[in-house]
Amino acid sequence: MHLFFRSLVAGLLWSLVTFVIDSVESAGLLTRSSKHIRTDAATLAALTDGVIDYMRGIVLAHVLLGLIGGVGVYAAQALWFPVQPSRRRWWATVVVGASFATLGLYLQQMIHFPNLHDWAGTPIAWVDFWESPRRFEGALAALGAFTLAVAAWRWRQAGQGLGGYALRVGGLVAWVGATAALLHHPAPRPIAAPLPPGPNVVLIGVDSLRPDHLGHFGYDRDTAPAIDALLQESVIFSSAWTVLPRTYPAWMSTLSGQWPRTHGVRDNLPEPEHLVPPVALLPQVLRDKGYATAFVTDDSRFSYMVPGTGFDTIVQPELGVQNFAVSVNEPRYKLFHALMHNPIGFRILPSAAYNQAFGKSYRPDLFIDKALDTLAEVSAQGKPVFYAVHSCVLHAPGDRAWPWHQMFGQNGYRLERNRFRYSRSGSEVLDEDEETGEQVNIVAAQDVRIYDSGIDMADRLVARTVDELKRSGMWDNTIVILFSDHGEEHWAPDLPYKFGGPNHGFHMYGTGQSRVVWAIRFPEGMGPAATKVVDAPVRLIDMGPTILDLLGFSYPAPTDGASVMPLVHGQAEPEPRLVYIETGVSEPRYWTRGHRKYPFKTISQRYRLDPDTGLVHLRPEFRPQLIAAKDRAVQVGPWKLVWHAMEEGVKVELFDLRTDPLNQHDLSLSMAPRVAALAARLAPFLRADGEDPPALAEWEAAAAAAGPGVLAP
Repeated sequence: MHLFFRSLVAGLLWSLVTFVIDSVESAGLLTRSSKHIRTDAATLAALTDGVIDYMRGIVLAHVLLGLIGGVGVYAAQALWFPVQPSRRRWWATVVVGASFATLGLYLQQMIHFPNLHDWAGTPIAWVDFWESPRRFEGALAALGAFTLAVAAWRWRQAGQGLGGYALRVGGLVAWVGATAALLHHPAPRPIAAPLPPGPNVVLIGVDSLRPDHLGHFGYDRDTAPAIDALLQESVIFSSAWTVLPRTYPAWMSTLSGQWPRTHGVRDNLPEPEHLVPPVALLPQVLRDKGYATAFVTDDSRFSYMVPGTGFDTIVQPELGVQNFAVSVNEPRYKLFHALMHNPIGFRILPSAAYNQAFGKSYRPDLFIDKALDTLAEVSAQGKPVFYAVHSCVLHAPGDRAWPWHQMFGQNGYRLERNRFRYSRSGSEVLDEDEETGEQVNIVAAQDVRIYDSGIDMADRLVARTVDELKRSGMWDNTIVILFSDHGEEHWAPDLPYKFGGPNHGFHMYGTGQSRVVWAIRFPEGMGPAATKVVDAPVRLIDMGPTILDLLGFSYPAPTDGASVMPLVHGQAEPEPRLVYIETGVSEPRYWTRGHRKYPFKTISQRYRLDPDTGLVHLRPEFRPQLIAAKDRAVQVGPWKLVWHAMEEGVKVELFDLRTDPLNQHDLSLSMAPRVAALAARLAPFLRADGEDPPALAEWEAAAAAAGPGVLAP
């Protein structure tokens, strides 16, 4: 029995050593995490508490792994030693064996999650040599077989029968099996009969997804075969637009059918009084009509749901300061991430559960498992289902695990700055690399490969969701809607702003951030049976009214948006629907000369931490400054007018989206009638926010005199 306890001690020591080594590497990261935001003492204390709480979970997990490892040491030493060795030899053998086992685990993990292994630099050559962890695992299996053969030879040399050897091999195999059973992540429950009565609605959102990066829209990479297949069965809106390229306001507009000025959410992390808008939301309406409602997402740093929004079931990363304080510089506790991404590990450290914010260790397939499990859960309630899932894998920082870091020609790319994640996340200007001389287009091309590989991640969510709906039979009475909350701007030559990495919501230039995916797959009898493309412009504010129209319900009050079903059925509208877009919190690098600036320059002056809830919100005193500095745009057909919030005077720019999607050529001076017509459409939005310069009235008068035909293509 003393050997068993000695083995437990060895396991705990092994766990302690890995903890200490990883803590040395992570100490600076954890310190920077608590000090990353310069703020008041109370907020800094709360952030520090978040880091300490995270560390408590890591310590507890290492203790558990040490005990499990100790049992493994006992099984392994019983196999290796046919005759009891001296204590010194026993300890020397255990140290050598544990070192090799840990090294093998880390080298295998390095291929899966290279960004966790900063201790090795950026392990590009190692990752690209093996290409797949399966090849390395094969080498480890061969080494394990060789070790077992050596152990058998040792038993024969010691004159011991192979029966004892076989018994100890069985003990080791039993330990491996028991450990795997204890630490595995369970498969999702299937949707089972009886099926929900329907008609059901499944809303699949993909953060930052651009339609022009899908094969259906002509993209040259096969980024999303499942999405393309779904589009083949759907009505596709080829000209769909967000209202504000940030996640929470975009979702609130989608669920309410209202412009941001109406529902009051003007950016992510709104003030507590604006977190649940004072207007009816789609899940609230459907819940009152007897629907089971659920929302699932893998990132809750900047956008999250609360029960007041109408969702009865909400699955999202744990809210609170750890999402900010720890994920900013994710610690490198490799043993935890190798073995504890399972219900036990997530119970010990809830902030790590299905959390894309911890990108270096994030496992998208586990999030999909959780999302499908939630779909099965709500489908078993005997009610029609409204289920919404939102994947954020395209969002910065864009860390890529295997197999996504090998896709689309990434193998062989040698620049460390963005081999396994985006080169920037909007905070730095991308310029020629002074050290290597590499041109910006080379770095930007790799950023696009990383982005495209993230589309494949999201595509797996779509594939498995559709497969489960079809397998269960729920497909036959379910409306499936695929959409993106906003797109993403990528680098291009001669942009009219200082590019700071993939971005959205900072400015009004381009169409990459504002044009979105929107497609509806109808069950039989509810809409077109074949693929159809609607080219007329639609907005995210039209989605909620469309869903309620299909279900025979309506909002309790009028909405800014309207159902798109008339367009689906081929009915012509008098004129294209007005597209309106506005910015969120921005930065000077994205502003034109003379732009209004925020009097609140630091993050802590703009946001506050609620000590009671641990949630981060915009400060109420910052809200007027945020709204006053918003840039805005309106589009009618191909014409787009951009309004810049200026300290003095008025500045607008006019662009023709057919020939200038990047908005690099201002036509305002040569097309004054069109400027006036579009400015007249923008005027109500400006006045609602207290902006009423004399130029608005002049433009409105000019537009009235010119007549309606001035905006014809």
